[in-house]
Amino acid sequence: MGVRQVMKEAVKPEFLLSIACALMLIGSFAPWETFDGQSTNALGHWQGTIAFIGGLLVLLATMVNYEFLRVKKLDIHNPLTNAGIEALGSLLGILGAVAYGVELGTRASPDWGLYLTILAGIVGLFVAYKLYQREQPAIPRVTWHG
Repeated sequence: MGVRQVMKEAVKPEFLLSIACALMLIGSFAPWETFDGQSTNALGHWQGTIAFIGGLLVLLATMVNYEFLRVKKLDIHNPLTNAGIEALGSLLGILGAVAYGVELGTRASPDWGLYLTILAGIVGLFVAYKLYQREQPAIPRVTWHG
């Protein structure tokens, strides 16, 4: 397998989806704030819980996309399941991280987990758009005969 083939595989939405999933879950467990030299994560707060649930939704979208999880009701609505679940999970991760960042006190500073969760959400939204775009059929041209 050549370098070009490896690069083509690396930029596929499925691969980026798994990266977004890993980043979102790692980011939700990582420290989100540093206060007086101590780093803490946000899982005890509602923002961290929302980001973790978002990471689980991104994991669900990854499993559906790689067909590790097959549910007939999800397969019927295929463009919405892959892209919709991914977008919802990414938005929840971004929402939780931004809400936590806004509520930081003046003596606290954001830590790397907060930034990682936001980055994972942005990558996840991009992947959701690419998945939805790929799975949509081309719009047929309408010709008027009159």
